[in-house]
Amino acid sequence: MPRFPRNYINSEYFHVITQGINKSYIFDNSDDIKFYIKKIYSIQKDYNITIVAYCIMNNHAHMLINVNDLKNLSKFMHRLNTCYGKYYNSKYNRVGYVFRDRYKAEGIYSQNHLYNCIRYIYNNPVKAGICKNPQDYPFSNYKSVKCKDDENFVFIDTEEDREIIYKDYINTFLAKNNIELKDLMDNLNLLKELVKTLHFSFNVSLRKISQNLYIHRLTLSKLLK
Repeated sequence: MPRFPRNYINSEYFHVITQGINKSYIFDNSDDIKFYIKKIYSIQKDYNITIVAYCIMNNHAHMLINVNDLKNLSKFMHRLNTCYGKYYNSKYNRVGYVFRDRYKAEGIYSQNHLYNCIRYIYNNPVKAGICKNPQDYPFSNYKSVKCKDDENFVFIDTEEDREIIYKDYINTFLAKNNIELKDLMDNLNLLKELVKTLHFSFNVSLRKISQNLYIHRLTLSKLLK
């Protein structure tokens, strides 16, 4: 079970990403995807969760899940991926792990955040060049949502992507505000703005922020209060 950040207790919506081991295809054809989707809906009631949005690609899956108890989310994902792993290994006469790690989850904290996440999930096949419009992709529960685009909400597939994106954001932030990293402590308003964006919008841990900004975690923690 993944370790959830403490602020996740304030969220009932989670963007869940699960990926094939070594980024390999784990949904080789439409029957595999249909099996996974059928399993999602057949077991969700057992854990008192609601699937708000999903999109199943060949080597990964995105879901937006509403759940009141993080333990139920973990149990649901464990059962779902265990069932699919057994199905996949049996069908293709293979052994070993099917999924990379277990899964990743990001908390959603506002209505705009929620709607932007839904659009991000549905736009995955468009971004991959599979179709021109999200409604044309057969393996999602596409529904149209209207909201203002907000660049502060960043949704990603892997931890490697996250690190590249938030490091680029730090450099862009420093350049935009004409300030060097070593001078951030002299401008607490800018430092607070950067730390809050990294922690709440990019879901970067205080430990990682501390390593990148060279500022002690206790100091960063005080800025979030």
